[in-house]
Amino acid sequence: MRKTMLFLSVLTLFLTLVACQRPAEVTFMLPDEEVYEVRTVEEDGRLASYPTPVLQDTYFLGWYTDKDFTTRFDIEQVFENDATLYAETLPYEGELLTPFTDRLTLEQSQYENKTFRDDGIGEATLNSCTDGDTTNFNAPGFVTVRYLNIDTPESTITIEPWGPASSRYVCDVLSEADTIVLEYEPHPELGHPSEHPTVERTGTFGRDLAYVWYDGRLLNLELIELGFSRASATGNSQYGEYLRLADRNARMTGRHIHGESDPLFEQDVLDVTITELRDNTEAYMYRFVNVEGTITSVSGSDDTFDLWDGERTIRVYYGHSTSSKIRTGHQVAIMNLFLTEWRGNLQLTNFDSRRTEVLDTDAPLP
Repeated sequence: MRKTMLFLSVLTLFLTLVACQRPAEVTFMLPDEEVYEVRTVEEDGRLASYPTPVLQDTYFLGWYTDKDFTTRFDIEQVFENDATLYAETLPYEGELLTPFTDRLTLEQSQYENKTFRDDGIGEATLNSCTDGDTTNFNAPGFVTVRYLNIDTPESTITIEPWGPASSRYVCDVLSEADTIVLEYEPHPELGHPSEHPTVERTGTFGRDLAYVWYDGRLLNLELIELGFSRASATGNSQYGEYLRLADRNARMTGRHIHGESDPLFEQDVLDVTITELRDNTEAYMYRFVNVEGTITSVSGSDDTFDLWDGERTIRVYYGHSTSSKIRTGHQVAIMNLFLTEWRGNLQLTNFDSRRTEVLDTDAPLP
């Protein structure tokens, strides 16, 4: 009897020790107590990664340590015992929502009495709009900002579906904003602690790489949530988790760049004279048109040329084309140009030499 009791005691102690040595497990729980996945923590008690579920007609907003969604899960959290994380979700019913943009805030104390270039964050005013991911500000001093972590469709040199729409949205909200704040990615060498010191402050063409806030809303993030851009290079972003989840949710909706047709591109291309464009601008604004005219001057400094139809002149933006078809005195027919405004002036863009026919190489100039 004593041997039996001793054996049972040893066995119980052994099983207890084994149980204590077992790594903790984390259960990822969806609404209605549906288990999505169970993962085992690493030797240091942390999770190597966590799942990001793609849910039908549902926004996934993140994992929380409590059912009331008050404490957001941190990947650096150490688990000594088994635990459960809870998914916060939001139904998608056809109307685009911006839950992350609505929640993420910027307090005035974070930027007051600071300047963008010197302190990494500061107020600015709108100077002029370029496209959906590039804007000119006074911060103070002229600053061209290329938005971090996004890439909206083109709407300057070439026109892509949802490019003009994203560009107009950005310009509209910034034009109406009471407060605009520009923010660099924090950089430890400049007095801003960050785990990601590799993010540069300037990109191509000397543009400043930054986050743009308007009235407390992060515009970079909002453009992703609205389906105007995908998230890119988020691994080094202080807002990376929000940007990545916003991208996942936006793809689920199938809206805008994620599968929806841009109505602008469903319209017919119109044959029209330059005089008609000038006299009835509102009827052709943000439309594709075919025009004919004589090139009266070419500006290499801003990649434009002037086109004259015998009565009126309009500026054409040709980007970086080196086409021999762009010559003063050439009479040309150009298809699929796009009518827009640039810094308050009427302009045609979307120039493509493959859609340009030279009608006369020695047309009379005005």
